[in-house]
Amino acid sequence: MTLKNTVSDRHGYSVNTLALMAALAGIVLFTLLIDPSIINPLHVGWLANGDPAASYIGWLFFRHEPWSWPLGVVHNLGMEQSSSIVYSDSIPLLAIVFKLLRAWLPSTFQYDGPWLCACYAFQGYFACRLLALFTDRRSVLIAGVLLFVLSPIMLFRAQPHLAMTAHWIIVAGLYLYYAAPEKKRLLQWFLLLWLAPLVHAYLMFMVYAIWGAYLLRYGVLERRWSIRQLTMCLVLSIAGSLAMMWAAGYFLEMDVSSRGFGYYSLNLLAPWLPIGAGPFLLHAPAPATTGQYEGFNYLGMGVSLGLVATAWRTARWPRQPASKMLAGWCAKPDFPLILSCLALTLLAISNEVTWGSHVLFTVPLPAKVAAALNIFRASGRLFWPAYYLLILAVLRGALSLSAPMCARWLLLLLAVQTADVFPYIRNVNASYAAMVATGKFPTFPSPFWRQARQRYAYLYVIPGQFVGQENITYESLASEYGFAVDTAYYARLPAARLQEPRQIRHEQFFEGKFDPDGLYLVQSSALSKLAAAQLSFSPATGVGVVDGFTVIAPQWLEKGGHGYLHAPEQHDFPPAVAGKSYGFGTGGDGLPFLLAGWSEPGIGATWSEGSSAVLGFHVAQELGDLKMSLNVEPYLPAAYPQLSVDVRLGSKLLAHWQFVRGKPGPDTSLLLPKALRRSDGNIPLSLSFDEARSPAESGESIDARKLALLLHGVVIQVQ
Repeated sequence: MTLKNTVSDRHGYSVNTLALMAALAGIVLFTLLIDPSIINPLHVGWLANGDPAASYIGWLFFRHEPWSWPLGVVHNLGMEQSSSIVYSDSIPLLAIVFKLLRAWLPSTFQYDGPWLCACYAFQGYFACRLLALFTDRRSVLIAGVLLFVLSPIMLFRAQPHLAMTAHWIIVAGLYLYYAAPEKKRLLQWFLLLWLAPLVHAYLMFMVYAIWGAYLLRYGVLERRWSIRQLTMCLVLSIAGSLAMMWAAGYFLEMDVSSRGFGYYSLNLLAPWLPIGAGPFLLHAPAPATTGQYEGFNYLGMGVSLGLVATAWRTARWPRQPASKMLAGWCAKPDFPLILSCLALTLLAISNEVTWGSHVLFTVPLPAKVAAALNIFRASGRLFWPAYYLLILAVLRGALSLSAPMCARWLLLLLAVQTADVFPYIRNVNASYAAMVATGKFPTFPSPFWRQARQRYAYLYVIPGQFVGQENITYESLASEYGFAVDTAYYARLPAARLQEPRQIRHEQFFEGKFDPDGLYLVQSSALSKLAAAQLSFSPATGVGVVDGFTVIAPQWLEKGGHGYLHAPEQHDFPPAVAGKSYGFGTGGDGLPFLLAGWSEPGIGATWSEGSSAVLGFHVAQELGDLKMSLNVEPYLPAAYPQLSVDVRLGSKLLAHWQFVRGKPGPDTSLLLPKALRRSDGNIPLSLSFDEARSPAESGESIDARKLALLLHGVVIQVQ
């Protein structure tokens, strides 16, 4: 098919005019597919769930923080867990622009609704520009624009992943690939390549794959450029993108190689797996993994029918020798792009090849290769350029028909496609209607929060493990009253090393060691430990429930706080009988002594978890001097052959134990003179470890718990 440089169609419309009309059609379809009310920037309730909420809250924190470098860094949303608006999917391009305008913005402002509308407009615009390179037939342009704009995969992303609804970036890349290589074309390429990372990294990678095909075509196969020109193009494009990524906050010390490659992959049947998006394949098999929703790439029955017809017509062409056919294909302008899309498709499929609900085979990968590929953990998305290339193939194939037959054929395909995906469109529309009608962010009416904000700068969420949409509640509270919050939801988190201060602070909470500038919120998963932890709290600590949150406020009562919180419930530690042996396995009678820093009990023993742990006993003061014998076993993997343990009673260092792999351990008995013990008979025994380590770090298993000592038993004896 010869490419056309169409200036106008036979009715006198210029390509620019047609493209603007296509953009308007995209806006109209947006209002029918989704909900026009979300364009209102003052309407934020529809964003109150899932990833859209994380995107909006990321913007809220970002807009109120001072400017820093990199520009996209967010400090207060997550503190040690904080990263940037890149990893909250807050669309850096818009977040940075609107932060520049924040002095003139209303207090409630969202740009996600207008962004979705713009994505549909740009999808129509660039689809028209792309198709106009091949034809000036109105029927093909209209049908093609509608097929591109009604894309099921684009509509799918308009629900959870607002940034990745920008499929127009891919279509714009295809347009630039096929457009005539004029002088302005390179500038357009650079603008697209530099813009893409400010929207989403996956889109950037996909458009770079198309750019690579473009360079292969003109710089290598057609030899229109010299090696110097090819190198300059490559260097300028990459340098500009890296600069944008640096400014947006991509290059923080992040754990970007999290697991997922092979789980969020492309099923070989994905183009025909509707996953709820079409009525004609009601009995399609389930995907092989639940994560393959990320590889949702349903073409629709109309496009599938068009592909079958195009393949059939191609097969009827006169046969040629294989070598001549291959040479002919290599000479086609499509060849580099097909190679690029094939490479993306292989990445999308991943090393775990699946067919419907079955895993066909798995290709083993070296650890370093697997870590690198896990950067693209949701690899199923990488099929998108091939997806749109297939739609383009259907439309180009129709051009071999006479004009009347072409129009009828495309009308049939469009009717079948619309009928097939209409139930899905209806479901998405109903979902948006419900979000608009009922969605709202949580509110926190108690005056306590404003009073607390005058005393505390930080919110610490204990233990800081969100389930479902818990993060929205905590982050919304922090945003409304201007707290920094130490636990947040991001697509990627900082490296474990950077999160260690947060982990230590959370461990110290259960020992009664507080940051005086922090307000602690205890999640339901930690309430079972709170009763024991209160035994170590200062009497001036405020404890209570406010707006459904369990609140611990350091020195609240000492600072004159009143009306909201009460003193901690403090009583004697669990009593210990001299001469009795206590066990710490499942159901053991020593478990009440485990006040803080211990994992769930196992068979016959319990592991410490974290950098410190606390044992608490109550022994009658009149018993005199005591000896406590602890039966412990250190965790000494080959990668970490040494462990140091300090044992303290209050501020007094009782013992320093040094464990070395392969050598006899130290004496783990402790002398507890009466003179050192508290008058109330409580014995808070604190153990701190120089470096707790996890089996995952040691390479022994996937267990991520920070382990140090395995506690089997204890005996307290009178000296």
